[in-house]
Amino acid sequence: MTQEAAEAPMGLVIDDTARDPSSKIWYALPDSFVDVPIAALDPDPGSEQETHLVQALALILDVAPEDQRDRYTGALRDVRFMAGRMRSEGVIACSLGMHYADDGSSASSVFTVALTDIEWAPAKVTVARAVSLRESAENVGLLTLPGGRPAAISDTMITMPALEGVPGHEVYQCNLCIPAPSGTQLGVLTLSTTAVGSRKHYRDLMEGIAHTVSFHDPLPEIERAARGDADDGADGIANDVASDFG
Repeated sequence: MTQEAAEAPMGLVIDDTARDPSSKIWYALPDSFVDVPIAALDPDPGSEQETHLVQALALILDVAPEDQRDRYTGALRDVRFMAGRMRSEGVIACSLGMHYADDGSSASSVFTVALTDIEWAPAKVTVARAVSLRESAENVGLLTLPGGRPAAISDTMITMPALEGVPGHEVYQCNLCIPAPSGTQLGVLTLSTTAVGSRKHYRDLMEGIAHTVSFHDPLPEIERAARGDADDGADGIANDVASDFG
């Protein structure tokens, strides 16, 4: 890396989904993540979205090799099933990540965001309850997010059983529990990866993501900071995001 490149300011890319007026939670991800449209993969029966999905899947099968068509059909069916299962468990967003492990090999991950309604309680009580109710939560740590908001991070190792054609393997999973300021919603952000040797990197990554989570639209303040006409609060947001991922 040249000195000029090292001194160049980090850019911040705002995804189109951040401007969705129906959004309920905002967060920043490194550019190694790609959004998975789980809502489009699990449309309501009889809807226009389902018609479009069926047409798209038919096009994929048309170009699939003849001897692989059953395999493609099964894979597409599994994708639709997983999308439906995630949405039934409160997952509202899913992203796939591709990264480089410490040894230079590539590693993939899955990042999900779930938002659930809860009974009102003080934020610190909600955090403690959320961690205690999670199965196999280990290495629990408490975080203080911007504005003094509490959150919790935990991780664990999960042994996946062997399936047909896929040997058993371990998966590292890291979870963030972040209460909404209203006290009536809880955000659970989860990252899972088979790159178990890089678990410290992924936990550090999740802590960085935690500091960007907001339950109100932060874009007006970030955009004012980018124009250089923001007050100290907006500058702080821009600097926090850049430092988390820079």
